[in-house]
Amino acid sequence: MTRMTSILNKIRPSDRDSAAPKAPMALPDGKWTGLDYPSRIPPLTRRELGPWQRMFLTAIRVGAGETYDYTCFGLTARLGRVFPLHTVFFTQLLQHGRIPQVDSERVVIRVAWRAGVQYEYAHHTRMALELGVDRSEIESLTNESDASWSPRTRALMTATDELLSTGNLSPVTFEALRRELDQDQILEFAMLVGHYVMGGMMLSVAGCEIEPAFRLGQPD
Repeated sequence: MTRMTSILNKIRPSDRDSAAPKAPMALPDGKWTGLDYPSRIPPLTRRELGPWQRMFLTAIRVGAGETYDYTCFGLTARLGRVFPLHTVFFTQLLQHGRIPQVDSERVVIRVAWRAGVQYEYAHHTRMALELGVDRSEIESLTNESDASWSPRTRALMTATDELLSTGNLSPVTFEALRRELDQDQILEFAMLVGHYVMGGMMLSVAGCEIEPAFRLGQPD
């Protein structure tokens, strides 16, 4: 009975408002637009989800070691059959791609800041911390430039900025990135940037609210 209770406790989602807070992070200066219209399109409730959607959310929650469902997945569940395919796609891209995950998180943080998506910034700064990226480095990723960046980080940040602003990479930027990534990784890099722009647009349009555990402090 005790073992069954333990299994049920893992499967059954808890109240997100009672979850322990993540490491505190402040929202840096930037053109943040991600919460202009909070809860304009709310995530589906458990009652609104179909059985297979609830099962898939449970798998995500248990796999992430969380006790509650993230708001973003309640939103993507509205996409129907796209929901599981999209989740598998971006998880593979972010966590199991050819680019080391710590570098992918650096890129996503830069995209979130440039695009003004607070939800992405809240989650991926915490993910970077959990992967061992130093807090001071994470905070530096929202500077226009920073003397502390390694050549690799500088190449990634410069390429991210240029790809966001022009939709392509100049020969100089491409060659700088080519010194850090191989050809397959560069294609993956472009897809990573593009995916988080796409995802950020969805979150911003919906007004996806940040879970209490991930709330950001106001800048100093």
